[in-house]
Amino acid sequence: MPDYPVLEFNWKDLPEVADNIWQAQMAGWETILTYRGPLPEAVGGLVRRHTMKYEAEGKQYRIPTLPKSKINSRDEYPFACTEEGAAKSGSRKPWVGHVPPHENSVQGGMIRAFILKHGITASGTNRKFEVRVINHPNGPVRPGPAIKYPL
Repeated sequence: MPDYPVLEFNWKDLPEVADNIWQAQMAGWETILTYRGPLPEAVGGLVRRHTMKYEAEGKQYRIPTLPKSKINSRDEYPFACTEEGAAKSGSRKPWVGHVPPHENSVQGGMIRAFILKHGITASGTNRKFEVRVINHPNGPVRPGPAIKYPL
């Protein structure tokens, strides 16, 4: 496997964000991501709306916020800035969990700083990076079946 820059999320520092990523990766979501860059505002809004909706038994639902909880920010993995994140058409939806707003904000800053530090670009050959969770109480992510789209 090629050697990509590694973005680490430490469970001891950001337990809810790290757990959300860990759960997604354990469910089969990719650990190697491809940067697509920030989405234009209009496209980002559309992708966000697709991401927060799901269907069950022929009915459409929206993933709720948890207003009376300290864990009320919705967090998706793979990240929206990656090709593996939500599709603009809504045909591919990421894993969505709930995390504290502060942790979600810190995560966004970590991703931006990581992209800049490693010179990762939305085009060219330097687009891929690996995401790892460290110090999770249940151990490292074990490889599982990959998510297949469309579901």
